[in-house]
Amino acid sequence: MAGSLLDYIQIIKEQGLDDYISRGENDQYPQIQAAAFRENDHLDIQSMVDEFQSYIGNSLTEMQRQHFLAFSQHYGLPTNLLDFTYSPLVSLYFACSGNAEKDGFVYFLDNKRKVDMTGHLDLVKPGLMNRLITAELETDILYREITNVLCQKDQYVREFLRGIDHIAGKLPGNERIHREVGIALQKIKRRGNYEMDDLEPLIRVLDRQRPFPGDLEPEIRIKDLGFFGHLFCRVLSYVFLIRNPQVQMEFPFYFTYEPANIARRVSNQSSILIYQLYGICSVKQAILPDFKVRIQNKEEILRDLDHMGINEKFIFNDYDHIASYIRRKHLKKAKEAEKTHQNLQKMADRLSRKEE
Repeated sequence: MAGSLLDYIQIIKEQGLDDYISRGENDQYPQIQAAAFRENDHLDIQSMVDEFQSYIGNSLTEMQRQHFLAFSQHYGLPTNLLDFTYSPLVSLYFACSGNAEKDGFVYFLDNKRKVDMTGHLDLVKPGLMNRLITAELETDILYREITNVLCQKDQYVREFLRGIDHIAGKLPGNERIHREVGIALQKIKRRGNYEMDDLEPLIRVLDRQRPFPGDLEPEIRIKDLGFFGHLFCRVLSYVFLIRNPQVQMEFPFYFTYEPANIARRVSNQSSILIYQLYGICSVKQAILPDFKVRIQNKEEILRDLDHMGINEKFIFNDYDHIASYIRRKHLKKAKEAEKTHQNLQKMADRLSRKEE
């Protein structure tokens, strides 16, 4: 818990959170999720984005067209993109802004979990999950990056296996999947690390019990995806067909995207966006932070951040917010001046009564 800016900086130092991305929220909500899912789980993101583009497409620059999903979010359209930042001070500002009577929270995710999509803008649009299920050629880079993430830590492999069990292994009729996940986890725990041989029985079971019946099995280049890609693709097939909104996809990696400077706030906020993977019937990827900090004394922290130049004017850097920042600053000065005037008036009244 942090009750001051100094406390917060000390926590970051002690916990080694320098190489993490973070997000600040001004209250503790049931889950971390993108705006489209906070408003209504049944919003058709693709249709909204397409309609928005049909109205304004002729006025867009080439950069805005390339980054249109982020552009849409910037102008208030609810999307599946979730704002994170490289700057823990920017996260702290958002944790302290609003809901003054409630504690804020800053959530941290390890940079090592990122699957970067920035260089592949054709994939940064609604409908990515369908393309991953059928393993389109364009998604090869993402499958390779997933493998790179999972190869970094045995912990990530364990998390991945538990996520597979949560999505597919706990379902009726999938007892063999559940058993093979358990066996693989036991081997990894006993040995202290994983070997690819540990995953082969699970892959065989997933291939035999794949949810696509008969001729509905799509032509997937499953053998070209490697061990981890093979597992990921098979599990997504279960998500696609189960259509159970109570299921959350829990993966130890996140698809991320660093938008171009379509607005100055992007650079000022050191923005990085998480593409929250989603499918059918409100099934979406869970965002599970590695570390969180509870924030108290919001007003005091906002004052200290303002002294460092982290304020509404800097964060948003548009005419509306600059005007709002100036208004609030001068209202504060006016209230202080009014209070001083009232105190002087009281002193004058007391002196006048004494003279009488």
